[in-house]
Amino acid sequence: DDLEKAAVDDRIEAVVIRPDLLQVGFGKLEEMVAMIRKFRRSGKKIYAYLGADMSFTRDYYVASACDSVFMPAEANLFLTGVRSEVTFYKDFFNKVGVKAQFLHIGKYKNAPDSYTRDRMSPYQKEVLNAIVNQYYKDIVQTISENRCLSPKQIDRFINQKTGFSGSEAKALGLIDGNLFYAQLKKKLAKKSHSLHPLSALDYAREPASALHIRNKRRIAVINCVGTIYGGSESENPMLGKMLGAKTIIANIQKAAKSRLVKAIILRIDSPGGASLPSAALWQAIIEAKKKKPVIASVSDLGASGGYYMAMAADTIVATPNSLVGSIGIFAGKFVFNGTYDKLGMNVDAVQKGRHAGIFSVTKPWDKEEKKIIQNIIQEFYHEFVSKVARARHKTYEEVDQLAQGHVWTGLQAFHNGLVDTIGTFYTAINLAKRMAGIPQSESVRLVNYPRKKSFMNELLSSVGVVINHRRHQWVADALNQVKTILVQWQNKPLALLPFRLEFK
Repeated sequence: DDLEKAAVDDRIEAVVIRPDLLQVGFGKLEEMVAMIRKFRRSGKKIYAYLGADMSFTRDYYVASACDSVFMPAEANLFLTGVRSEVTFYKDFFNKVGVKAQFLHIGKYKNAPDSYTRDRMSPYQKEVLNAIVNQYYKDIVQTISENRCLSPKQIDRFINQKTGFSGSEAKALGLIDGNLFYAQLKKKLAKKSHSLHPLSALDYAREPASALHIRNKRRIAVINCVGTIYGGSESENPMLGKMLGAKTIIANIQKAAKSRLVKAIILRIDSPGGASLPSAALWQAIIEAKKKKPVIASVSDLGASGGYYMAMAADTIVATPNSLVGSIGIFAGKFVFNGTYDKLGMNVDAVQKGRHAGIFSVTKPWDKEEKKIIQNIIQEFYHEFVSKVARARHKTYEEVDQLAQGHVWTGLQAFHNGLVDTIGTFYTAINLAKRMAGIPQSESVRLVNYPRKKSFMNELLSSVGVVINHRRHQWVADALNQVKTILVQWQNKPLALLPFRLEFK
């Protein structure tokens, strides 16, 4: 919104962005580049300043889209390419006495592999290689176009040079000047005697309506971010941001009922999560689109349970580098009897009922219990694939071939029919206007759900400290915390992305 406001605000002559150590996925990076390019079409200048000691590929990817790029001569730029790492815990679990027992549907649905294997499966490597190759190609092509350098030059910079001082970056045409930030401000001030710097924080308080934009008909933007579970929005120390189905469903219903809201955009950035909340979200979206258009806009992730949500919408928009699909399911549990043995703890039990201990964390599943769980997840997988087939106008067999837990990039998903449109969030806005009968020239008001928590609330909701001076008690308490977290997700069918990506 800030760049959109600045583009039409006569008081704003230029914008400086500082992309320092960006920690977002390549879907969002593409959208940032698209926003910068859109701003430049206003005729105003936008400059990038790389002011950190070290700037990296993602920072420069965004900075390269600006009119000019500056950094101190003494700073460093690293163009390293793309690397994906997956951490495996099998050997660690063996050492602490934890046994991971998981079942899955789909040969690519290998989320449990992090717990049951010590390295990637061939299927996981196949998918990750395809993703990394596409991202690398996009990095080279985007920087090449933005900086008017050949793809071969960019490829050579990445693979033969990799690290650049600010002076080297300028000499090679990667940046336009060596300046400290104070010097950049003086340089810009010389171009306009009436220049008064304004921080992004202060400008964010400027209402869009004051500029006669975003002040007419309304479109709801429901932010669907994090791992799906059945409660309210929260933070989890292992899984990060949690997408509370209860919160999102309430927001969907509120937006659907509002006479002022003409369309709904689901802004999805989710790897999936628990299966039943995912299905509940699907049902809420199905009901909402009976009343008004619903558009799914996938940023970084719309995978597994995240795709379960997206497929319920009238149409799906994703960037080429979004990660979507992962149509599959798994279920499992962690058994802690080995841990108890190491700590000198004993568990005894009595039961009535052949499978009364199926959810116990001190005994593994036997063959009959495995069959019970397998039947449950097989039924969910069949329902998942059937719903995708109906939503995407394909046969069950066609979707099953695309499913199997396979993660696709947005571009791949577009070509195989799992996504309708390649584009950004602004593409979704334009589609929402068209489907709601709003002229494309009209600047609609975006109503965001839910309201964001303050930084302090976010911090306090995710921090917990346990202090104990007795070593064995500290170990027991710490393991009990881990157990509590793991037990929340075991014995439940999960529609979750089969890996967590960390791009170096």
